Amino acid sequence: DVERRFPVDEDRVYLTGVSMGGGGALRLALTRPDVWAAVAPVCPMPQPGLENLAGNALDLPVRLFHGEQDPLVPAESSRDWQRRLMDQGVAAQYLEFPAVRHNAWDYAYRDGALFEWFSRFRRDRFPLHVHYTTESYRYSSAYWVRIDGLTPGVPATIDARQTDPNTVKVETHDLDGFTLTMNHGL
Repeated sequence: DVERRFPVDEDRVYLTGVSMGGGGALRLALTRPDVWAAVAPVCPMPQPGLENLAGNALDLPVRLFHGEQDPLVPAESSRDWQRRLMDQGVAAQYLEFPAVRHNAWDYAYRDGALFEWFSRFRRDRFPLHVHYTTESYRYSSAYWVRIDGLTPGVPATIDARQTDPNTVKVETHDLDGFTLTMNHGL
């Protein structure tokens, strides 16, 4: 609706959310990483089962925020997510606010600092390295890769690297077919 009503720069669309909305932001970022320029979940309560998708954020800047004393969603959850993302090569930052409870948004959004951080990023439509995992045809593509054949409910993974203009190295797991769209001008 916003894109229909206003001129939106599609390469500068950012994603953030708080608590369950932060978990939703993380889910949207991991299922559709090619849509966003950057994502910032605040005290996120992620849905179970997203762990296999952490590597999908390879080309997406992530900044997690959490209050150290959060009684609803323990800060350890965001600490674990940062480690999980970093283990997959994702440039994930984590800011924890000492003595803050669940209201981490009061600090994350204060003085527009988060939006200043967002402004440093533009979506990379054609990254040289794409890692993508999905269990569903609903979310079967990201950037220039598409998974064409999978067993629903089983994680299917493609890892594709363009090493020079004429060479792409591809590794797959548990998928039956894929398509690469290489007409992006490299």
